[in-house]
Amino acid sequence: MTDAKIVELESALSPHTPLACPLQISVMDPDGRLWPELQSQLQSSQLQLRRLSEQDAAPKAGRQLLLLVDNSMISIVFDELERRQMATPPLIVVGDPGNTALMRRAMRLGAVDFLPFDYQPAELWSALVRVADKQAASASLAPVTVVVNGKPGSGASFICANLGYALGRHHDDDKTLLVDANLHYGSLADYLNVHDKQGSLAGGMERATEMDAMALAGMVSPARERLDVLPSLPASFNDHYQPTAKHCAQLMYLLRSQYQQVVVDLSRGPENWNLPMLECADHVLVVMQQSLSALRETLYLLKRLRHELGIPKTRIILLINRYDKRKDLSLKKIEQTTEVTHILTLLNDFTMAENCTDLGKLVVEIEKKHKLVRVFDDIADEITPQDEEQATRPGLLKRWFGRH
Repeated sequence: MTDAKIVELESALSPHTPLACPLQISVMDPDGRLWPELQSQLQSSQLQLRRLSEQDAAPKAGRQLLLLVDNSMISIVFDELERRQMATPPLIVVGDPGNTALMRRAMRLGAVDFLPFDYQPAELWSALVRVADKQAASASLAPVTVVVNGKPGSGASFICANLGYALGRHHDDDKTLLVDANLHYGSLADYLNVHDKQGSLAGGMERATEMDAMALAGMVSPARERLDVLPSLPASFNDHYQPTAKHCAQLMYLLRSQYQQVVVDLSRGPENWNLPMLECADHVLVVMQQSLSALRETLYLLKRLRHELGIPKTRIILLINRYDKRKDLSLKKIEQTTEVTHILTLLNDFTMAENCTDLGKLVVEIEKKHKLVRVFDDIADEITPQDEEQATRPGLLKRWFGRH
């Protein structure tokens, strides 16, 4: 089956165009006229839906969106919104099209859309898409690199830690965040010798809808200069929180708005709750070793990424860890089997990797001029957006390490 056919089938199965960014929708419907329908229609990991009571204040501008359903108290809400002026969130009003006074007042407030009570779900979703596009255009979101093992134990966490540090050095003003997405057995903080863990990924997701930049700063742990980590802490047996894709999407949007680079350690592979991390990833770095067993498991992962999740081949990079050109499984055979053309290699130095793991240090902190340091810097160059002049220069990886 061709990639074009797969995309066609996925589009046919998906009723909605994906939103450019997550939205929090506050619904004011005192009579409950449309609330049950909205709950069933707006089922998306990118949406956080809540119903406001008469005592709740209207939400502030930001990622919030206010959906007003016409009722006997709507004029009071309009009065409050008019007093706020610039602090008014994006607004969608649902009411009777014959009520011209209501429609004119909604237009004066800059409503995104005015929908009839018997609107079609596609009409509402179209309005949400416009709001999300505008929000995303005004926000500066960091690129996301997801590092995932093709076969367990291939070295994704080691690569993630060193690559994150290399990205932080790429530009003096850039700040990088490492996210340990292994909820139960995460070790990224240990790789970086971070003992004072201020928060955790699970805690961040649980509070995603209420956190701002200041709260996030108290959640992450400093690891190195210009490098923070959001660690994973083992959950207590009494902890009943279950991570969801919706909370994950909300948190990822906040993380990307506060950092210049986000690198996710997804060593244990895709799960339902972490799919938003893959959906927003600019690059998915699949780590595999040079063996037939690793190739078999990597093939299964690649099929899931491409065929089930719809991630295009252009966003997938295959990284061969502990590469040895003397082995029978050549880069050409790997490329032919996986159909991934963007392949990078990482030379084999198991002793250095083991020392880094045992000491909680990065390669550059043990030996500044080690070959691995240069390779991680080059990988950082590969996944960092470049201007036209830099893009025309031949890459070092192409000359040294067999990039295809």
